[in-house]
Amino acid sequence: MRKLSSAAAKGAATILLASTAIAVSGIANAQAAPLGAKIATTAKGQIGAGPCGLNGKGSYWGRGTAQTGSCGPRGTEAHAWCADFVGWVWWKNGVGGNMKKLNNLASSFASYGKMHSTPKVGDAILYNQHTTNVFDDHVAIVVAIRGSEITVVGGNQGHPGSVSTRKWKSYKVGTRLPSGQTISGYVTPVAR
Repeated sequence: MRKLSSAAAKGAATILLASTAIAVSGIANAQAAPLGAKIATTAKGQIGAGPCGLNGKGSYWGRGTAQTGSCGPRGTEAHAWCADFVGWVWWKNGVGGNMKKLNNLASSFASYGKMHSTPKVGDAILYNQHTTNVFDDHVAIVVAIRGSEITVVGGNQGHPGSVSTRKWKSYKVGTRLPSGQTISGYVTPVAR
């Protein structure tokens, strides 16, 4: 067996460390992608449900949050429940991070994490619908992106107030949508 020179041994060690870093980075990216896909699948599975979704057996709200739940007395809507729905979907898929910062307001998602302008599947999308004194008054979940087109699923956005899907031609922040909403930004969930 031939012994490597000191320089050759250092070079081999550097290559080994670099390939290990690339492998670890690949694992982290592979783990992040399935979380978004799982979130999208859960959200799409609720399309058509009302505030007492879950087959009429419960209320949407994320455990470990300050949310109070979407279902009121006698199966009616407790309040505008878009944030409760997104919190529930994230919770069902093991999202961690600052979940305790989430409450019944869509704007609480801006407190959960840093807002950004490039969406990923599983992100919360924040909008301003029509309220002048509140910046973000609606939230939904990004379930698909194709080019600049985006598809979202959200609670309390269908008729009458149900979980429904919307498709927009542009995901750019500041875009005024045909619904009258303006996209404020996106927040990415963090796995536990």
